[in-house]
Amino acid sequence: MKMRTISIIAAVVLVGLLVGPAGAKRDDLYERYEMLTTVVDKIMENYVTDVDRQKLFYGAYEGMLQTLDPYSQFLPPTNKEDLEIDTKGEFGGVGIEITLDEHKVLSVITPLEGTPAFKAGVQAGDKIWKIDGKNTEGMTLLDAVQKLRGRKGTSVTITVTHETEPRKPVDIAIVRDIIKIKSIVDSRMVDDKAKIAYVRMTQFQEKTAGELEETLQSLKAQGMHGLILDLRFNPGGLLKSAVDVCDLFINSGVIVSTKGRNDVTREVYSAHEKPVLETYPMAVLVSGQSASASEIVAGAMQDHKRAVIVGSRSFGKGSVQTVIPLENGKSAMRLTTAYYYTPSGRLIHRKPDATEKDDWGIYPDIEIKTPPKEIVKLWKEWRDRHLRENRPEGAAPDEPGGEPKPDEGAAKPEVKENGNDEIGADEIDAGDDAAGNAPPAAKEAEEPFVDKPLEAAKIFIRGQLFTSEKAAAK
Repeated sequence: MKMRTISIIAAVVLVGLLVGPAGAKRDDLYERYEMLTTVVDKIMENYVTDVDRQKLFYGAYEGMLQTLDPYSQFLPPTNKEDLEIDTKGEFGGVGIEITLDEHKVLSVITPLEGTPAFKAGVQAGDKIWKIDGKNTEGMTLLDAVQKLRGRKGTSVTITVTHETEPRKPVDIAIVRDIIKIKSIVDSRMVDDKAKIAYVRMTQFQEKTAGELEETLQSLKAQGMHGLILDLRFNPGGLLKSAVDVCDLFINSGVIVSTKGRNDVTREVYSAHEKPVLETYPMAVLVSGQSASASEIVAGAMQDHKRAVIVGSRSFGKGSVQTVIPLENGKSAMRLTTAYYYTPSGRLIHRKPDATEKDDWGIYPDIEIKTPPKEIVKLWKEWRDRHLRENRPEGAAPDEPGGEPKPDEGAAKPEVKENGNDEIGADEIDAGDDAAGNAPPAAKEAEEPFVDKPLEAAKIFIRGQLFTSEKAAAK
């Protein structure tokens, strides 16, 4: 076993020497490969039990790629199959987009509209500390995805902390289902007098641009004079879909470009020179969880001055991953090979060592910061609307899938703390104090929710329409 291992490592060293740089750098590579040979040799010789050599090498590959960024990963055969399933757009799971934050903590970018996680009360920004009781510390994204996916009807329990209660872990039991995501989940007039339309998009899929165009034609028939495109908590999707959406509003010029170390990663995506939809005033809403394709759209619309960007700074996920086959196609590695840039050349991606002062993400033209408590209310608003609009025909308000009763809100998840059945973060006791005054939580509940970024966008568009009318009158 020892001689065979040394032979394998020797082959790796030889390949490294053949493709490595010349001179001193080649000598440095040799020393590092020699150290790797020694480490593997000592493990095989001295570890307390027999070692699975393939598992050992897979661990080394995973470790190397994990040091680069959260998106570069080694894909052994099982994970490679999961990645291929992911591209088909339908799978059994809970319906959340996850990432590793700057502290390598597994975090929820967003629960997807209408999915089991969305209905159970999982929130954007939640930190996932356990999956079915197993600690997520050191867990890769692919490992987490593999644990969260499963057959329809099976259950998984995640232990999370909400941003509103960062020190209060809760268990949320979720029953898996087949995940089919709609791109456009809400379209309506939000100002009947000014005829301002609103469209909320949750992902960028193959048919998103076509669906959006149909939706806009319907809104146009209702007299639309202005548009608010809501990309808050939209984790992204297909690059082509983002480009096609921009193409509906921009008639020429660059939409997005990619740049890496090699010429093969340099690409420019431009708008087609053709008539575009009417140039009505437009606003795009973004949040700290708007990522990837959402940032491409927001950046292009901002640079072309086609829309005003409202909300908070976006997530900063603007990197391109290339899947490189290994071992005759049985395994592969997903490697970050380029970054996305807006038409003006701004870097979208937030690098691991980036600070708040660095150039990354999409910074809004009108900044409206939304504190965690307001985000919880926004998600409750969205969940309530989803339950109302997707109530089965003939279902009473208190039946499953029916409209929530007053003060009941969305369906409550199964919530536990430290293994005991207790109240969740959104069910805190609201009893009066000794003086008979309602506590702050109860007072807040009495106030109607105001979506401040949406209101700011409406005010901006009303101003644009007023200015246009004035100019036309002159």
